[in-house]
Amino acid sequence: MGERPKEPPEEVSRDLERAEEYEATVARSSVLGANRYQISTGVIIAARYADKLRRVALVALGKYVPKDVIIRDVAELNKQLYHEIVEQRKLGKLDLVRVTVTLRYDEGEKRLVFEDVKIDTFVEESKCKEPYEKQIAELEGQLKALAEENSRLKDLINKVKEILGGFS
Repeated sequence: MGERPKEPPEEVSRDLERAEEYEATVARSSVLGANRYQISTGVIIAARYADKLRRVALVALGKYVPKDVIIRDVAELNKQLYHEIVEQRKLGKLDLVRVTVTLRYDEGEKRLVFEDVKIDTFVEESKCKEPYEKQIAELEGQLKALAEENSRLKDLINKVKEILGGFS
């Protein structure tokens, strides 16, 4: 009896289905030259970068690179990215990231070679303002004091003009 082909794991099957959806709706890749590509997750929560990167890779490279190579090599890249994102940068699951990868397909070795990997992090506006709120409040207080001083000086100038006007 012939052996049945091994079914891919459920998550891979799901990713292949979603990759087809993504291909029709969202292309986050560029062809840079012969066997060179750039793929991006777009801005996404850190907890979802691995799935998104795998799906984008499947969509972008699926016509040029065997799917098993994509799945294997992107899985290895995702392990490295996890180390960088979670262990080194200490980002939380809900922090926003964008992963952009420049890669080439080495046909001889049948593997993806990752040439440049960038992880951009995005900070909420409120978190950017937080460290400066005390300084902003102090500056606003100084501005108010300067406005009051300016008003007093104008009043003083007007009184001096009245006094000097009385001597003419």
